[in-house]
Formats: sequence, C-alpha cells, structure tokens
Amino acid sequence: MDLNHVDNAIVENYRKLRTRIGVIALAFPVVLIAVGYWWGPGIQPTLSDYYFATDPARGRIDLFPVRLWFCGILFVVGVFLYKYQGFSKNENNWLSLAGLFALGVAVFPMSQHGKNDYDFVLAWIGLPQLSLHGICAVLAFACIAVVIVWYADSTLSELKMTKPAAYKRFKRIYRVIAAFMVLSIGISIVLHYTHQGMDSYILLAESFGIWAFAAYWFVKNRELTEVGKALKARNAPVPHRTAADFADKL
Repeated sequence: MDLNHVDNAIVENYRKLRTRIGVIALAFPVVLIAVGYWWGPGIQPTLSDYYFATDPARGRIDLFPVRLWFCGILFVVGVFLYKYQGFSKNENNWLSLAGLFALGVAVFPMSQHGKNDYDFVLAWIGLPQLSLHGICAVLAFACIAVVIVWYADSTLSELKMTKPAAYKRFKRIYRVIAAFMVLSIGISIVLHYTHQGMDSYILLAESFGIWAFAAYWFVKNRELTEVGKALKARNAPVPHRTAADFADKL
C-alpha cells in the first residue's frame, strides 16, 4: 500500500458519501409518499404531515407508520452532513449546522391543531406562532444555500484559469440550484400560511426543494472530478529530456 492508494481511497469514499446523500435526499419525498399510500394514510398536504399521518380505520399497531421513515431518513442525512468535511473551515461549519438542523426536524415534531410540546420554548423567545420543527427545516435549507452560493468556489476556483468554460458552467448550475431551492422553500412557506389544506401544492414545493438539494451533491461530484483532472494536469511531472530530444528539435 502506498500514499497514492490511500489518497485514492479517501477521494472515493467521499465521492460515495456525496452520492449517498444525493440519492437519499432524492428518494426522501418518494419514499414518504409511497409508504403513506401503501400503509393507508395516503398523500398528505406537506412532508411534515407524515409525522403524525395515521389511518385509525385499519386498526394498525403502529399508529404513525410513516414517521419511522421520516425520522430515519432525516437522521441519516443529518449525520452525513455533520460528519462530511467541507473544503474550508467555514464551509464545514455550515454543513455541520445543516446536519444539526436536519436532526432537529426529526426530533421536534410538527405542530398539531396549532399546538406543540415545545411551545414553551418559542413562547419564551416571543415566537409562539412558530414551531421548532419548521424553524429547523427552514434553517437546514438556508445553511445548504449558503454553502452553494458562498463556498462552491473553494474548489471550483481551480477551474477558473485552466477550464474557464467549465468554471462558468458549474457556477451557473450552482446558482440555479440555490435559487430553485430557496424559491421552492419560500413558496412552501407562503402556501403554508395562506393556503393551508389546499391540495398538495406545499408537498410538491417542498419536494422540489429537496430534489434541488440532491442535485447539488450530484453536480458537486461531477465538478470535483473535473477539478481532480485539472490538479493532476497542473502537478504532472515534467518529462526528463535528453540531448537526443533537443537534437530532434533542431
């Protein structure tokens, strides 16, 4: 085993971790909708409604059959984000915060009938109309948006001189992903307070926001592949030239 073997193993492990985060996030809304449909609660107005989604008519032992999937997936994503090492100290801090807030979405339940077991916390800080569940969800997405907008250049800048076309392309894609994520979550918040119970538009908006989050990790994998190629080309050893090589040029 040599140093290159160890370096390649670390790079591959991080690539797989990013892929897994993307796949799990991509599957999250689909799994909740599918499990809810299979076990009886059906399609809910929002993703958070699956926390307490139940079908008492069927008399199931597990009154909330989708909650396990909801919390389990969020715990996996939260731990992955917390443990994932960013390419700078600040990026790493924002990713860790996003992971903690994702865990908060699972730990703190959504409000039911305007009430929550943690109402006393928000009442103490003067925000009784909100919920820790909702606050954590919004802040988790906000942290990821910060990473995409402000810290993508920590690796992307390597392509600025060597592959300017690729640099501009990835920069544009990251901006679209961040804008799409912020827009989707913003729409879901507005609909939550203005059109409660209106079909499943909030569910759709939330799903698109999560899929944008998933897309970021797939694009990041592709970008880092290009960055790796650029670094190898820049650091490639200069071949040793003999007198015969110079003679050929004459």
